[in-house]
Amino acid sequence: MIFNQLGFLLAFLPIVLGLFFWPGLERWRPSILIASSFVFYGASGLRHAAILAIDITVVYAVMARPNAVGSRLSVAAAIAVPILTLAFFKYAGFFFGTIAGFAPAANLGQFSLFRDILVPAGISFFTFQVISFAIDRYRGEIPTVPSFPNFALFVSFFPQLVAGPIVRLSEVREAIERLPVFRATSVDFAEGGALFLLGLGFKVLLADGLHGAVLPFAGAPGALSSISAMYVLLAYSFQIYFDFFGYSLCAIGLGRFFGYRFPDNFLRPYESLNPKEFWRRWHVTLGYWIRDYLYLPLGGNRRYVRNILIVFAAAGLWHGAGWSFVAWGLYHGSLVVLYNSLGRFWNIWPKILQRIVTFFLVSAGWTLFLFDFNEVLEFWRSAFNLRSAVAGPAPDLGMWILLLASAAVCFGVRTDKIANASASPWREVTKGAGFAVLFVTVLLLVDQSQTFIYFRF
Repeated sequence: MIFNQLGFLLAFLPIVLGLFFWPGLERWRPSILIASSFVFYGASGLRHAAILAIDITVVYAVMARPNAVGSRLSVAAAIAVPILTLAFFKYAGFFFGTIAGFAPAANLGQFSLFRDILVPAGISFFTFQVISFAIDRYRGEIPTVPSFPNFALFVSFFPQLVAGPIVRLSEVREAIERLPVFRATSVDFAEGGALFLLGLGFKVLLADGLHGAVLPFAGAPGALSSISAMYVLLAYSFQIYFDFFGYSLCAIGLGRFFGYRFPDNFLRPYESLNPKEFWRRWHVTLGYWIRDYLYLPLGGNRRYVRNILIVFAAAGLWHGAGWSFVAWGLYHGSLVVLYNSLGRFWNIWPKILQRIVTFFLVSAGWTLFLFDFNEVLEFWRSAFNLRSAVAGPAPDLGMWILLLASAAVCFGVRTDKIANASASPWREVTKGAGFAVLFVTVLLLVDQSQTFIYFRF
């Protein structure tokens, strides 16, 4: 089940909200949300829900013991199951097919042992959450273990289960523990609803529209004109931004309905002045997770270049099992290392030029998500006319208008200001009318919407 489905919007969410706020059921709220979350996730397959339940149970059973603090054996045992599960479902085919050489990369999908494996949606996200709990408990940062239901809810809460934000227990523990006494205010519903609708709008109207615009060009990267290649570069960059940012806004908005205050996951990343700043603004919770649980344990700045390249290669592999994802991670790691070395020259440029160059460097990296590893080279040959090619389809006027509208929203719209409640009644009435129109528009188009890109991560 996903947010951009009529079943979620018109059935699942109203039922969950109704049960959650039903008088007399306050003490059952954690159980209601756990059950709802497993229904939400189990809609993609009962086996996937079983994997989530096993990860939760094993990690809690091992790390809830008093002697788990400071025990390397305990933390290793706790994280072994989720890591092995992630490795099997997400990376086994890649390893055996392309690294061990058991099957040619081109025929990886035909490798009989793994061809029927369907990766559980968002497995990378909830795996990182249970690992963070285990490590924090090992470090003594969680002296008091939550109850098992509260821990299960921490991991499985449906708004952020499959695509983040990646939260830690300390960030949501208070919200979970006060669920039985939580009273939602009109501001919670107004701001939460605004964030949720903005996220849906970004997904259905912009990300999905751009997906349809990019699709005709994606099948023949070697037969594009320079203009078409530039259009694909920019359109896909905005598509992946509004797709993931849209999901994060939906998750944050839904969390407000139930008393959660999730951290922001995007801080206007395409306005970054340099590659290093970009990674402080893009997928913020993943960046903090990698810093605290991988980069610093590796030694941090003491071996800066080595550790940066390791963590970015790992971040690339986290996004997907393939050489193109590893290359994407190393590409960004190299940009960060280069900026760290040459920043004094970069920083003297006008800020507008720094933003433009950073945006195009980031956008260039996304082509490794859009195309297979070999097709990326074909795309860049087309983009720079390094060989003659028959020009394929060209973007029409509507596609350019959609691209310009996406850029205007990305750089000009302040979602926090739109969502925040105002003291002006007239402004609130105007906002309400605008969101009503947006909701109706989304309902009319949602049946054509695509799955969120990051669900496969």
